Amino acid sequence: MENRNNEAAKTNLQQMLLHPEKLPPLPETAQALILLRNNPNANLDELVTIIEKDPGLASFIMKYARMAIFGYGERITSVWHAISLALGFNSALNMATGVASAGCLKITNRGPLGRIRIWHHALKCAALCRELAKTMEQKQSVDSGLAYLCGLFHNFGYLLFGHLLPQQYTFLNDLCLYYPAKETRHLELQVFGITHDFAGAYLIEAWQLPGEIVTAVAEHHFPDYEGQHAHYVKLVAVANRLLQNEGISDACDHIETAALLECLQIPGPDAEAALQMIDSCLDDFDTLATDLAA
Repeated sequence: MENRNNEAAKTNLQQMLLHPEKLPPLPETAQALILLRNNPNANLDELVTIIEKDPGLASFIMKYARMAIFGYGERITSVWHAISLALGFNSALNMATGVASAGCLKITNRGPLGRIRIWHHALKCAALCRELAKTMEQKQSVDSGLAYLCGLFHNFGYLLFGHLLPQQYTFLNDLCLYYPAKETRHLELQVFGITHDFAGAYLIEAWQLPGEIVTAVAEHHFPDYEGQHAHYVKLVAVANRLLQNEGISDACDHIETAALLECLQIPGPDAEAALQMIDSCLDDFDTLATDLAA
């Protein structure tokens, strides 16, 4: 009976992915932020107004701006200060968009695939993707803001799994805990019949987010991908490798990280400096991830 129920859950999940109207809709705040992102005349006051309507989001933006790396600390006393002094308009808009988008997806907080761990990695990966994009010798080929969003959204498939099928997701979470040496995507296939990258791409496409993000979410485990938006795929893959994302390796063992950096025209020392900057903020990322899971 248990196996039959699991097969039924797999079938239901696949059917939901094929019908976007059955997936959780993009939250209203995220919709407003995306409209603002698409408005060439958008200004700081409009962004502050949207963020301040969501107390949780406003708190996150202020705490992010108080990270030691920015040097302002407790002098950040408002959302306006956080954006104008520390984060900048585009960075704040991208962060807010990612955080607001996840508001409709409810999953357990604990475990190797709990909300806390997922957010901790997402925040680090997004920040590293942005910094790596800034070091590319041909910067015109990528947008650092989009690179940040690719890193932030790349594991949203896990949030979708946990939201739609909480019982099966708890089982997957337990499997990852009990068998840490097992490759996580193989366990996902066992439990759901599909992997988080596949499911996440359907969600991001249903939300009508930019094609760069859809592709990065779908292909980030395949850095040998050479189609449209390949730079964003490789950026997320490199960031994951540099961060040594435990239990979740990509499918391209034949490609060295150094070769991917060369393809992206990112000097090795610059990549190392970007990683060191992220590593210097680990405690801050811990705090932010815990707050997002509250």
